[in-house]
Amino acid sequence: MGEKWFTEYLETDGGAAQVLARYLKQQVGQGMEFSNEIVRAVVSSNGCYYEFRDLPEEFSGAIGEFKHRFIGLDETLHLLERLYQLPHTDFLQAVREVSLLVVYDRFDWFSYQNIYAYHLQRGARDETLVEEVRGVIQPHHLPRFFKLRLIAQHAPEGLNFGCGMTFFIANPGERHLLVEIPYTHSSVSDWIARPLSSQMH
Repeated sequence: MGEKWFTEYLETDGGAAQVLARYLKQQVGQGMEFSNEIVRAVVSSNGCYYEFRDLPEEFSGAIGEFKHRFIGLDETLHLLERLYQLPHTDFLQAVREVSLLVVYDRFDWFSYQNIYAYHLQRGARDETLVEEVRGVIQPHHLPRFFKLRLIAQHAPEGLNFGCGMTFFIANPGERHLLVEIPYTHSSVSDWIARPLSSQMH
């Protein structure tokens, strides 16, 4: 797929996506806001969402069941290392789809500097349809944001779900936000769910 993959990875369907994003924001309502120079997130009792500052169309979230907590530097780096290693372990046999996006600093959408992006997707017969990597992981470097989307038969070590999404936002200070959104409950509404090869999710 070459360079086209990463460009499509960052694009959204303007009309429908914008309407759904506005609706989700209304449903989440007022809540606690967490932000840095890359991304902002809102968490309330109704749901949560995040959006990129320089690309508000880059948006995801959920209404319904989710968990959030604060984690420190060591736990963040340990979790991210486990998530990065998932495709290189036996757990991959249980995976239908996995995508990991890590953002270390501001970047333009045509450069892979300051990001790491991995995506694997299987077909109905377990054949690998997509496996793509962009950028370089930076061990021991606290990212400003990361997001994992996982569709698997069971939860891997370090996560509380086999099907769902988790995202992380680095805050000023020593505590950083981690949100986990399982896809296993009927009350979860994942409004922007599309294959990651056509949109970051």
